Amino acid sequence: MTLFGRESRVEKHFREHAQLVYECVLKLQELMPLFYQGDFDSLEKKVEEMSRLEREADEIRRIMEIEFFKGAFLPFDREDRIILAELVDSVADITQEAAYGICLSRVQFPSQFEDDFRELVDSVCETARVLKESVEMLDEDLAQAIAKAHEVESKEEVMDRVERRIIKKLYNAYRNGDFGILKLIELKNTAIRLGNIGDRAEDASDRVLIIVAKRRG
Repeated sequence: MTLFGRESRVEKHFREHAQLVYECVLKLQELMPLFYQGDFDSLEKKVEEMSRLEREADEIRRIMEIEFFKGAFLPFDREDRIILAELVDSVADITQEAAYGICLSRVQFPSQFEDDFRELVDSVCETARVLKESVEMLDEDLAQAIAKAHEVESKEEVMDRVERRIIKKLYNAYRNGDFGILKLIELKNTAIRLGNIGDRAEDASDRVLIIVAKRRG
């Protein structure tokens, strides 16, 4: 296979990998309502579906790494692309970690927080979507890749505000005696884990900016 053929193949894998990671994050929108309802048996099945997507993404990332080791891309670009693939993959990893934590908690979800957590999950999914688009634009439109990377940062800031609002509200509910310390801890950890997904997405978007800056020299 020629160098350009190998690079074209890796670019295709990059898009496939970003899509799978995004689908993994989207599973939260199916999983969280089961948490609200206390249907942990169905929730476990959704976690397994998420795990399958995460494993598929891992496999594509390994295929890309093999192509890199065979010489795809110039050395300065190769290192950044390997790092980017690992950072995007970590979005799926931390999403799976959040889902497992939710599954293991088995706490009864307080209905007054459902809208707040739905807003947080939607924000997380939106951040992941824009990251996917930023990665896709790397090989199509560098200006758009930059714009999308900056958009990831903006959406992550919005998500942070939602996360902080939820945590503050949780502490207020605890002080008011709405629930005990165990539920406070579990729900706070859930909010933080969901927020961490956005943090990982922002880390990946930062690497997109580095790649673009090096290409423009």
